[in-house]
Amino acid sequence: MESPRLRCSANRWVLLIAFVTSLAANAQTDLSAEQIRNLVSGQTLAFRFPGVPPADPKFFSHWDFRTDGSLCGRLIGSSVATECADVGVWNVQGNSLCWTLQRIGTSSGINSVCGPVRKATDSLYELQEGSGKLGSILFGIGK
Repeated sequence: MESPRLRCSANRWVLLIAFVTSLAANAQTDLSAEQIRNLVSGQTLAFRFPGVPPADPKFFSHWDFRTDGSLCGRLIGSSVATECADVGVWNVQGNSLCWTLQRIGTSSGINSVCGPVRKATDSLYELQEGSGKLGSILFGIGK
């Protein structure tokens, strides 16, 4: 006859295995280089940089990732129709999205960023900035 203590221990293992399996199934995976290029090339990205309210459009920063590798950066709160505040370049290195701007973000470190991209929600993506100084940058496509 099985003891109640042994049965409880076995139940804990079953729950632990189910929990770990659930985490693995929901784990976010980084996009490949090709997926990143297809996602951003020729698109306007609406960035939500760390430290700003996530759902308030007046804190979005709309940047054009042009198909020729050039980048049009706009200041936070600007609309998509606003003239570029800065220009730079973007590319994909390995499985990371990278960009360099001339002026915008030189004090905060967003002028030169490189990091992997993953799907965060149905409508948002997350760029994990590689140096660790910015952390996670959320963005939507064409917003």
